[in-house]
Amino acid sequence: MKTAFVTGATGLLGSNLVRELASRSVAVRALVRDPARARRLLAGVPRLELVAGDLEDVAGFAASMKGVDLVFHAAAYFRESYRGGAHWERLQRINVEGTRQLIEAAYRRGVRRLLHVSSIGTLATAASGGAPVGAEMRLAPEATRNDYYRSKILADRVAEEVLACHPDLWIAFVLPGFMNGPGDSGPTSAGQTILDYAAGRLPGVVDAHLSYVDARDVARACVEAALRAPRGARYVVAGRRVHLREAYAILDRVTGVTAPKRRIPYPLLALVAAANEAWARLSGRPVLIGLATYQNLREQGAHNRYDSTPAERELDVVFRPLEETLQDAVAWLRETQLWPARAPIRPARSVVGSGVIRQNP
Repeated sequence: MKTAFVTGATGLLGSNLVRELASRSVAVRALVRDPARARRLLAGVPRLELVAGDLEDVAGFAASMKGVDLVFHAAAYFRESYRGGAHWERLQRINVEGTRQLIEAAYRRGVRRLLHVSSIGTLATAASGGAPVGAEMRLAPEATRNDYYRSKILADRVAEEVLACHPDLWIAFVLPGFMNGPGDSGPTSAGQTILDYAAGRLPGVVDAHLSYVDARDVARACVEAALRAPRGARYVVAGRRVHLREAYAILDRVTGVTAPKRRIPYPLLALVAAANEAWARLSGRPVLIGLATYQNLREQGAHNRYDSTPAERELDVVFRPLEETLQDAVAWLRETQLWPARAPIRPARSVVGSGVIRQNP
């Protein structure tokens, strides 16, 4: 692989994917909506060409895919759908139809390999006490109330439909967990959670587990899948299952802000989410927790277990400690204008000597 095209190149995964490819001497054409912002975020990356555009107008950038060896499709309309309000029309237009148009446009320009970034949200929830969920245990679109997950399920179907029509086309799928790490300039819901934590805006702890994974580990998995995976293969890259209380304890150590201790029961969380949702629809402003976040925690928080062993075995994926991921994410956010003005209550303590990737905000 000499040249790759990356969609969503300024996102948490996309920016780390660009850097992973560059570290392997791969020239990258990076699809970005804001070239000035991309130049700051990806400063110092060699062999990088910025392509202005987005998935709402694939025709506008399609010619830039000609001559590349592989397309990494990491772009998605995501974080806004967790901030309250109705977003299905745009989710469908960008995540579903945008994916279809991207793959077809790439194929018409001679591209025969595409790595599609999906989500563990396209999979069933593990039964209580049951085995972890693998990539084959898939949800039907009507089986989830989460519109973002529904759009990703349909996007996967689109990719597989195009794959079935073209025997000479190679597509593989990577299904990340809850990604965290440096480079979260959006920020995603993960980065926003850290910022809300640092600002003292989290009122308590919900009884839920999340599958935390470092975006750098997902980026490496994407490149290894592009090099090794069989046609049509699907790999869960979910990282480590961690209770929110444990994640907050780590943030307590690395930020110097005392973790919330109050337990937030789900009925109370539902009331808060409903009130926030109403405010979001009236004001058009993002909220701390909307119904999509509540439903995700309610439906998956207790039984959130996914099987990443095929990726570990076949792609040599190694998941770094969550302590390292959150420490590096906090260090990166501290260097940006995103970090809240509120000072930590006490000095932060280093958890691991991980050597955060320094990137310009």
